[in-house]
Amino acid sequence: MSRTTLVRWALVRWVLATVAMAVLAACGQDLLPALSRPDADVRMELDARRVDADQPVMVTVQVVQTDGVELRVAEPGAEGLQLALEEERAEPFDGWSLSTRRYSLRGAPGSYVVALAGAVAVHPDGREEQLEIPPVFVDIGVEGPSSELEGLVMPTPPEPPMWPWVLSAGVLIGLAIAGAVWLWRRRRRSMRRVQAEPPHLTALHAWQVVLRDRSLSDHTRALQLSEVFRRYLEAVHPLQATTLTTREICDAIYRDGMVPGGLLDRAQRILRATDLLKFARRGGGVEFFHELDQDFQAYVQATRPRVSSAGSGPASEAGHG
Repeated sequence: MSRTTLVRWALVRWVLATVAMAVLAACGQDLLPALSRPDADVRMELDARRVDADQPVMVTVQVVQTDGVELRVAEPGAEGLQLALEEERAEPFDGWSLSTRRYSLRGAPGSYVVALAGAVAVHPDGREEQLEIPPVFVDIGVEGPSSELEGLVMPTPPEPPMWPWVLSAGVLIGLAIAGAVWLWRRRRRSMRRVQAEPPHLTALHAWQVVLRDRSLSDHTRALQLSEVFRRYLEAVHPLQATTLTTREICDAIYRDGMVPGGLLDRAQRILRATDLLKFARRGGGVEFFHELDQDFQAYVQATRPRVSSAGSGPASEAGHG
């Protein structure tokens, strides 16, 4: 394939990516359908499609299974690569569980196909179900597979003119720059307003906006409420709540004595309830979100930053006892 053709296809991909990002930005809402959870599911993902020659390939295998279903999953592998288990954790929920394993693969530079040897789900009635997990492809220290015969099968067709693509790309780039400048200025003004507002007021406002939005499904509402609460935890406690699991958050709060036991129970109820609705589609309804709101209001009121009487600075009511 000639250099001109490569440039043309690069422009095509850029145009499609720009249009896709614009459509997603315009939607501004959760597009995930509320799908039912299968009895057993296995997913395999790579941290990176291409790594340097001295770096390991990191593979994550996630297994979801309901109680009563036995899932036999082989380890991932690729011919010529050495496998090592780096991390393993399991999170039990009501009626199902989520297991995560992270592996490292090391080997000589080249292109490899990483695959699971097999996954079989054994149901309570004895029925066995073969799960199909598509392989993933990774390059170690190379740009990807190539062949000396590439381009020799048939003569190269004449190249089409480039000016329509260049003109279209120029117009789109101009529009993208103008839109980026406008969004940057708008976000800057918005960030100034947010920075001037205490974190508990920001969290209370965001929480009420989500609760009152009648267009949201219970699943989407749980996703957004969980995000609001985790961001508030990050604002008032020294932990990365948006990247930790429910168990890791509660263990950190308990271990460091960030809040009294009663408040820890409220935080755990909020996190576990939203997890069950997000992952297991269990819960929801008026009473469900009313109880979440009571726990959230109590937690925020007890942990919100307060200004001391001497005016020396903000102080938290909950304390670290």
